[in-house]
Amino acid sequence: MKIIITGGLGFIGSYFSERLSENKSNKLIILDNMTGYSVSAYEALKKIENIEIVQIDINDQNIEEYFNNVDLVYHFAANSKISEGVNNPDIDFNVTAAGTHNVLKAMDKNKVPKIVFSSGSGVYGDQAELELSEDFGPLLPVSFYGASKLCAEAYISSFCGMKNIQASIFRFANVVGFRQTHGVAYDFIEKLFQNNSKLHVLGNGYQSKSYIDVEDIFNAIELVINKQSKDVDVFNIATTDYINVREIAEIVIEEMSLKDTEIIYEQNSAGWIGDVPIVRFSTEKIRKLGWVNKLNSKQAIVNCVKHMLSER
Repeated sequence: MKIIITGGLGFIGSYFSERLSENKSNKLIILDNMTGYSVSAYEALKKIENIEIVQIDINDQNIEEYFNNVDLVYHFAANSKISEGVNNPDIDFNVTAAGTHNVLKAMDKNKVPKIVFSSGSGVYGDQAELELSEDFGPLLPVSFYGASKLCAEAYISSFCGMKNIQASIFRFANVVGFRQTHGVAYDFIEKLFQNNSKLHVLGNGYQSKSYIDVEDIFNAIELVINKQSKDVDVFNIATTDYINVREIAEIVIEEMSLKDTEIIYEQNSAGWIGDVPIVRFSTEKIRKLGWVNKLNSKQAIVNCVKHMLSER
């Protein structure tokens, strides 16, 4: 197939690019503006013969030319640093909402039949301990990030209804793993390399969520692509267990072989405005298709920390 991967130099996108390139009959085009990209991913991917890397923003009208004769779009381009959008409501809207709309227009003009979209738990808003299934509603996001993802989902659904496009929408838990470029464990490692005597944690550390390895989401998406029958469908992707930030801090400190690091917690439950401290996912829908995650949340965190430290 001829495949476009937006944000293909980022954490998730680069993993998919590398895995999909293993099928040498695939032709992959990565569209990435190279803002916050993984340098190691770029160095590895530029050497692969069936991958073409194009430095371009998804809001650029010229992206249309790259969609000619494309069979499938993996749309991963987004603002990955949620906290940066707290004081700037334009970031998430411009990248995720408007950018998705531009991608969909390029698909329509070139009659591209299918899109895979990476959404997230932010679309559900703050529902505390409630286990969230894909048909939960109303969806009331509490962050610009969540709102932009929901807006993108709505645009995708409308293009499926009006332009004969098929879409697979995936609401991920916290994705971690190989070449990770952001996230709580990543931030802890960065802080501890600057000062390993103290670790300041945003929030009280009891923020509790599912952490899913990038390989597990790859396997989930490939399964759905082969089995989906609806024009548009939504799937939660998560482990069945949860881990809190205090546990993650201890894992990072242990993996770095630090002995006397003081961990300083805040009083508030959320790490920043718009952060959702507790997220609980139902994954029954995708598990009925036969998907099983290989790593639980703790294993996924340990795995990603080992990867990040080896990169350092």
